Amino acid sequence: MKKDDVDYLFERNQSDFDLFEPEKDHKARFLVKLEKQVEDANHDEKPVIQLPVKSYNWSRILSIAASVAIIFGIFSTIMLQQQETEVDLASISPQLEETQDFFTIAISSQLEQINALNSIETKKIVSDALEQIDNLEKDYAALKTDLIDSGYDKRVISAMIKNFQQRTALLEQTLEEMNSIKELKFSQNENNII
Repeated sequence: MKKDDVDYLFERNQSDFDLFEPEKDHKARFLVKLEKQVEDANHDEKPVIQLPVKSYNWSRILSIAASVAIIFGIFSTIMLQQQETEVDLASISPQLEETQDFFTIAISSQLEQINALNSIETKKIVSDALEQIDNLEKDYAALKTDLIDSGYDKRVISAMIKNFQQRTALLEQTLEEMNSIKELKFSQNENNII
């Protein structure tokens, strides 16, 4: 715009500009109104203060709530999947729970016996047996995953029971070998004494 155009605008809109000072009694009128409000407020014993009304952006609030709900849903789904991967024989039926408990107790008992009989002569046998037990336990963990994937197929349940049987048989065989080594050592010591 040219300078002349700007001057023309100001001249044309001069009546719209507030160029005047407030009236001389403006301050006095303002103070009277303020005192009246204070007096009215003292009657209520609480001053009335009007705060500006805030308007909420509901779309933003709803989008945050939706985000929280989605995160909660994802977290719940992940937790349920983790719980499902923890399925074993005990979670299928009470009879299978008894079977699992029986084998678990038997295996624990056999491991305690092996630890009690462990010696220098049986160290190699025990380490081999524990390595095989570890492999069978890894197989069992894979079977638990297969159990979920197969929809509790009887063949997988049977394989899980056979896995328990293999572990107890292996530990029983290890105990027998340890006892025979112990007896052989004892008989050799008797022959040396005589």
